[in-house]
Amino acid sequence: MDFPSSSTTDQLSVSLKAWPPQNTNTQALPYLIARINEQRGSFRSLTEAGLEEEIRAAEAGEQKESSDEEDVEDGQDAETKGKELSEAREEIIKQVGEAYNTSAQALDLVSLLLSRHTPKAAEATVSPYVKQAIPFGSLGAEMMQTNPPPQAETDSLVGLGWRMDSLSRSAESLLTSAKRLEQEMKRETSYWRQVLAIKEAGWPICRIPGERQTLGVRFGFTEAHTDFRDRGLAALRRDADGPLQLDRGQRWQGDKRLRVRFLSDGHVSAVDEPPTPSIDDQSVSRQLLRARSSLFDEEVYHELNREARNLVNQEVRCIEGTIRFPYDGSEIEISLIDMDEHENVEKPRDPIPTAIATTLRILLSHAHRQNLQRRSQPPPPITETPAPRPFYSLLRPILEVIQHQSHWKATKAYIADLSTVLDTKGLTCSVQKSSSSLDLSGEEEGRSSLVNRLVRPHRSSITLRLPSTAVDIEIHTSIFPPTFGTSFQLTTADAASAETPQVMSFTTLDRLRKHVWYRVLGYR
Repeated sequence: MDFPSSSTTDQLSVSLKAWPPQNTNTQALPYLIARINEQRGSFRSLTEAGLEEEIRAAEAGEQKESSDEEDVEDGQDAETKGKELSEAREEIIKQVGEAYNTSAQALDLVSLLLSRHTPKAAEATVSPYVKQAIPFGSLGAEMMQTNPPPQAETDSLVGLGWRMDSLSRSAESLLTSAKRLEQEMKRETSYWRQVLAIKEAGWPICRIPGERQTLGVRFGFTEAHTDFRDRGLAALRRDADGPLQLDRGQRWQGDKRLRVRFLSDGHVSAVDEPPTPSIDDQSVSRQLLRARSSLFDEEVYHELNREARNLVNQEVRCIEGTIRFPYDGSEIEISLIDMDEHENVEKPRDPIPTAIATTLRILLSHAHRQNLQRRSQPPPPITETPAPRPFYSLLRPILEVIQHQSHWKATKAYIADLSTVLDTKGLTCSVQKSSSSLDLSGEEEGRSSLVNRLVRPHRSSITLRLPSTAVDIEIHTSIFPPTFGTSFQLTTADAASAETPQVMSFTTLDRLRKHVWYRVLGYR
């Protein structure tokens, strides 16, 4: 569509910048600089020698001719530049007019399209000529859709693509599920194989209270105290990779073991033999045995602390988490340490600390058996006050053995020295000994009826026979009331007299020595 634009072209006015006027002040510095640049090109080409030469030429008349030629050239350049400027102005006016005409036509076209829907808005923007020549609302526009391909062919291709994509995703999903199922079967097989191995090893399998879907294994002791009996149950949980893991609860602080040491002047002189770790065997059965030993030693140490508070009269002390008591001029220390902690002692290991540690464990097992026998009997009548928890006798039997052996050795040494003195004096004497005490340093003694010999009273006797007098000394040790220690019973009898033997009791070995020596001196 072409609209006449003569009226709009006639009204077009373009403002152009006029040519700058000539400067009348020829002596101004900017004018001089511009003139020098125009004539000489640059200040770099100006030299003092060149200026002096021009001055001399000007004096000779040459300067006048060159000035005339330059004025002619300047006039020609001004005419050429004026003509070019006029042509450029006309070209700019022409292009501006064409642009204005094109934009005016586009505005009229848009106004006519809008006049169908918003006549008032189109009336304000349309040109007067178009407004008179073309009625409003006569021009309209609609969006046309291209003809799509046949619907049946498109639907078939789309359906085929969806089916192929669905089958591909289904195949990938099945393969992933098969791999995951295979891995899950391997994990489950490994888990149940280990559970079966635990059951075949004799460990009781049960369900965890509060988690009926979780299996557990009981490695503790049913006759232990409630705190330790509850801790003797571990959950059998499956690891992410399939192996079975023992979950011993939040109260588990690592495996512990009982340590017995000899201290001489504050230095370690001997220590018990630690259990030999099995590095290669990391099976669940090995872990259960380790957990069971740790829990048992923790209960032993707990009961020792309870018992030690009532044995202050036997010089038993609880110092910095350890239990200490005297032994044959040194000191025995019992503590609870990590199972993997080992102590290097330069001196050879003494069997007595190991025997003490083993004896403590045996005595706790004996206490468990007594609890079982007590529970097997008819219960006592119910009372308002609950029965107090009894103390286990773990440390008392050991203290009795140590104390009895100490007094027995001292008594034997004294009688041996006395018999030696009597032999040197020409007096015939004989010594007879008998002891029912347990010798911790003897390996064979520690293996036979250990518990029975520990819990029964410790008695030993020694008899010194002279030609007309017999002196019998009987040593009895019990730290239970009413004795609370060792007592010495002295029996003297004259062979030629029918009098009743004299019996006297002493609580210290010194008084016994004095009395025996008096009886011997009295014989002499």
